[in-house]
Amino acid sequence: MQKKSNIYGFMNKNYKKIIHVISIITFFSVILGVFKYSLNYIENNPQKYLPKQK
Repeated sequence: MQKKSNIYGFMNKNYKKIIHVISIITFFSVILGVFKYSLNYIENNPQKYLPKQK
């Protein structure tokens, strides 16, 4: 019985690592997507971001 719990414990650690890596990749993908979208929006709408001339 002891070996079974060790195998499941090992599998559980692997699943936690896989879920952790996938969540980090997803998090940075979302941040990069928002950043790229923001840069693209600023480039396409410069009149909103240039200082107004008096």
